[in-house]
Amino acid sequence: MKKYAIPLALFALVLVGITACNRSDSASTAPQTDSTQTSAPTSSQDNSQAKAYQTTERSKRREAVRKQVEAVLTQDQVQQLETKLQQGEKMRQALSEINLTADQKTKVQDILKTAYANRQKSEQQSPQ
Repeated sequence: MKKYAIPLALFALVLVGITACNRSDSASTAPQTDSTQTSAPTSSQDNSQAKAYQTTERSKRREAVRKQVEAVLTQDQVQQLETKLQQGEKMRQALSEINLTADQKTKVQDILKTAYANRQKSEQQSPQ
């Protein structure tokens, strides 16, 4: 018991001293907000911000492609496409179900190939 009494007492003194130092610092300074949340975001916040940015960028690119495709289509075809997209169909599937002329098919294929090539380039440039 005597062997452990002195080290235990020293440990208790050190622990009380450290606790007392922390209390005196916080009592003497003005109240502060938690700066860790505002100035240094956690890695999960960084990941969620990066995902939100990627989703926004993806949505912008998808919207740009849709507008290019709609420029090739007639007004009736645009309405048919919008209806199918709102029902949850994918762009390529919806386009295959709309009666396109040979010229329209060629133009739409070129638009989609260009968009796909740009997507591959951007994915290669931004490693994850």
